[in-house]
Amino acid sequence: MYKFYIALFLLADVLSSCKALADETLNVGVLIASKGQRAAYYQLATQFEQQHPSIRINYVVKGDRQYKNAMGVWLNQAQGLDVLYWQAGNRLNQFASQGLLEPLNELWREQNWQQHFPQGIQDTIRQNNTIYGLPFSYYQWGFYYKKSLFSRLKLKAPSSWGEFLAVCETLKSNGVIPIVVSGKDSWPVAAWFDYLNLRINGIAFHQQLMKGQIPYTDQRVRALFNTWKQLIDLGYFAPTIDNRNWQGALPYVYRDIAGMTLLGNFVEKHIAKVRSDDIGFFRFPQINVDIPLYEETPIEVFIIPKNAQHKQAAKQFLSFVGRPEVQEKLNQTLGYISPHLQAHKGSHYRPELGSKMIGNANGLTQFFDRDTAALMSLDGIKIMSNFLINVDVDITIQNLENVRLRAYPNANTTH
Repeated sequence: MYKFYIALFLLADVLSSCKALADETLNVGVLIASKGQRAAYYQLATQFEQQHPSIRINYVVKGDRQYKNAMGVWLNQAQGLDVLYWQAGNRLNQFASQGLLEPLNELWREQNWQQHFPQGIQDTIRQNNTIYGLPFSYYQWGFYYKKSLFSRLKLKAPSSWGEFLAVCETLKSNGVIPIVVSGKDSWPVAAWFDYLNLRINGIAFHQQLMKGQIPYTDQRVRALFNTWKQLIDLGYFAPTIDNRNWQGALPYVYRDIAGMTLLGNFVEKHIAKVRSDDIGFFRFPQINVDIPLYEETPIEVFIIPKNAQHKQAAKQFLSFVGRPEVQEKLNQTLGYISPHLQAHKGSHYRPELGSKMIGNANGLTQFFDRDTAALMSLDGIKIMSNFLINVDVDITIQNLENVRLRAYPNANTTH
């Protein structure tokens, strides 16, 4: 997902040296990409050890790329770690289909979690009626805008595509660039591709496309790029996309230079406090009324590897993380949202709206880079980012198709 500036973290004990007297050590792999995440996970370990003094948490910490590269090694070695951070959807399913993950149906029944997590989120961690993870955090995507600007121009947050286009035109006619896109980092551009595909073609088509089963030259893919091209041709995108990272897009909205930006709610921690009350949020508008509303919702989970050495203690850890009050505290530090239905989502209206979005969504996807093959993601995002500058649908879909053929050489395609 978004680019982090990763520091090197040394492995450290969570509590004082007296914890060496613990009966059991639980080795937990975590992906840490910021100081805030480090603080959140170590706080979680402290909480757990206070309630389970016979178990000591030993974190195995890596940055984003190193962690993802290590996952296959950890899961295939003779003696594995006991609990691993991972991501729901396609990335989890890849390991589950190889028989590398511990089934958690019994634990879910014991904890009655079926009643405490949204069905859409449960679907992202289930394969062939078997559940393989515990969701503990998520963030939603949508449009952030300045409420006072909309009020001054007598605009309301749009819910349909027609209303969205009307908002864009009003902004443009008043000298405001309708949309600022985070282009320097490239990856936020993929949210536009995902949402246009979900709103125009639906989730089943999107999932097949992500698995390499449909050519990018398919007319339905062309349709989404034509819709995207319309926005660009009308001058609704900021011309500075090539040198704006996602944080750099926010001042454009603060200063009424741009009307809105499409981002995940990880942006909440970066919105200036003096601006916070004036920043609003709305979900990506509906385009095809016959297509239900699906949402882009990256979900973080804990899993137990099949080769874990302390499975009972690992289940105790997951049971602890599955508590609403534990998830509340963890996500307050992470800046995300707890998926537990009984967890307090915070007093801020934007996370509350995000939780309502997920509750009434008809299906959830993770994000382009999580849902498709690594090569398809890496090269595909570059191609999409270039599309915003060189707006050629034919070249773009052909370039994407060339990458698909390399990323999925053995995929059975449908049309």
